[in-house]
Amino acid sequence: MQVGDLRVFNDDVGWYYNNRMFVVIHIDDDSAAIQISLIDTGFIDQWDRIALLHDSKSVSVKKCP
Repeated sequence: MQVGDLRVFNDDVGWYYNNRMFVVIHIDDDSAAIQISLIDTGFIDQWDRIALLHDSKSVSVKKCP
């Protein structure tokens, strides 16, 4: 995971149901903290890196070989 990654929360993360898509805006190299910005609202929140990987999935365009 890196700054600029576009991700979406999994369906079971209910409290972000209406604002599921977000972008990673900061990664703290000294801890497991990651800041995200919700696409719909611009709300900024902080998550644990491992929890975020578990609670979301990448949204990317897959390139054909």
